[in-house]
Amino acid sequence: MKPRALLSNLAEADLRLLRIFIAIAESGGLAAAELRLNISRSVISRHLKDLETRLGVRLCERGRSGFALTEEGGTVLDAARRLLAQIEGFRREVAGLHGGMRGELNLAVFDKFVTNPACRLAETIAQFGAEAPAVVLNVHVASTSAIEKGLLDGYFQVGIHPHHRASESLLNWPLFSESMSLYAAPTHALLRDGAMPDDAALRGAAFVGLGYHSPNMEHFWRLGLEPAARAHDQEASVLLIRSGRYVGFLPDHYAGVFEAAGELRRIESDTLRYQCDWVASVARTPTPGRIARHFLNRLREQHGGEGHG
Repeated sequence: MKPRALLSNLAEADLRLLRIFIAIAESGGLAAAELRLNISRSVISRHLKDLETRLGVRLCERGRSGFALTEEGGTVLDAARRLLAQIEGFRREVAGLHGGMRGELNLAVFDKFVTNPACRLAETIAQFGAEAPAVVLNVHVASTSAIEKGLLDGYFQVGIHPHHRASESLLNWPLFSESMSLYAAPTHALLRDGAMPDDAALRGAAFVGLGYHSPNMEHFWRLGLEPAARAHDQEASVLLIRSGRYVGFLPDHYAGVFEAAGELRRIESDTLRYQCDWVASVARTPTPGRIARHFLNRLREQHGGEGHG
């Protein structure tokens, strides 16, 4: 394809093509995007070809072998997300100049937080919705690394997640904490005699750990333990623990449901447990917009902190 200068004369039609491409990439192909976009696959295919012609690169491979982004497609996807996020941020700020708050707020939250009694996100949303009814709230569940990247790219405006490392690119405010204890299935070999194993016996067990940088991973490093299996969300951790082969750390508020049903048992230990502190995060630059600042103020107030300007 002959290269063309997309950004020299970027038009609304180009933005529409980029939005369609993002939908295709996030859906994993043209067939799934057909349901998401509510337009026919042939039309989606034509739009994709138009964008490839406009950019002068092939964005994805599609055919009998399946759908996959090319290297150029991955680059365009990241750039398109940043571009559209910046445009939406501009629209939100301009709309805010005319009185009430209008636009969208993209909120990203880490997995399994609803059952935490210290989490007052639902109350925050209720208060924010009453004060800014014209704002469309989009809630995404993502890993800590995806939340951080989304904040820096402008795709998310506010992130709520376990704090696990300092970043000069993000501003963080403490919200609430949760206790992480070790759990096993009643059928696990360490629990079959009914007694609680000591720490020495536990250290020889097969552990499941989260497979991405997190407080869970850092705790394993501190203990000098190596997980025998890796899960990429808490639901997967429960699945592996319930198999009876693995032991693993879970939030007490989340594991309590399975414990009450007799499917898991908490293992009491003074050393094999840890506290997980949750924070609210925004990107340091650009400065969060009016809508994000207002939501953050209400979020902090609901969790006992002070709002800010």
